[in-house]
Amino acid sequence: MEPAMNTTRRLFVRISALGLVAASLCGTVQAWSWNNGERITGNGDMATEARDTGAFDSVSLTGGFNVVIRQGSGNKVEVKADRNLLPYIETRVVDGGKGRTLQIGPKKNTSLSTSNNPSFVIEMPALRGVSVAGSGKVKVEAMKTGGVDADIAGSGDIRFAGLDAERLGMRVSGSGDIVAAGRAGSASVSIAGSGDVKAAELAADEVKVTIAGSGDAQVNATKKLNVSIAGSGDVRYAGSPEISSSIAGSGKVRRLEK
Repeated sequence: MEPAMNTTRRLFVRISALGLVAASLCGTVQAWSWNNGERITGNGDMATEARDTGAFDSVSLTGGFNVVIRQGSGNKVEVKADRNLLPYIETRVVDGGKGRTLQIGPKKNTSLSTSNNPSFVIEMPALRGVSVAGSGKVKVEAMKTGGVDADIAGSGDIRFAGLDAERLGMRVSGSGDIVAAGRAGSASVSIAGSGDVKAAELAADEVKVTIAGSGDAQVNATKKLNVSIAGSGDVRYAGSPEISSSIAGSGKVRRLEK
């Protein structure tokens, strides 16, 4: 009886090990879908393609792509992905009430699967807005511009490195994060969910923070800080601003420790 039990135990261990290996292999493949349509798998042959989109001043990303935005004299869009997936990655410019937005995402009714994350490099003279819906990541390199709005709906990330703006609005709905460094005349933070805003390295004269949920905010205010919290989220601040606050819940306003 004992040998049979040992054989069963060894068989269970082998099956478990095979399951772990399969899971780790599957973990290297990512998929992005729109309406759960036709599934297209990347062929591993990486290619770079320039897109002629026309002028735009905002970027809207849907899906799990990586995007780098740089300041340049004109508008340029370059995408790198599996060659057979390029026709299924859309870039189009849409006119809005305040400007023109470059929309990036998988083609409608398609599901893209690849182990090579599609990436974009974008150049633009000025940035008015950037938004992420899903798990995408956007990095905005050194940028001097007017007012900018950053929005996340989902688990994606937006990072500003070396921003010089008149105003920066940051809004998170979900678990995504916004990280900002640089300078702005004023800044506003709105968090609904568990996402965080880390802007202690973004110096602003006036900062307004609104939190509904468990997300936390780090800010840097030189003159005024207005805080409204409904939930467990905390606000930590740098600088020596005049503070006004309204708190309903366990959230707190604290000075950042150096």
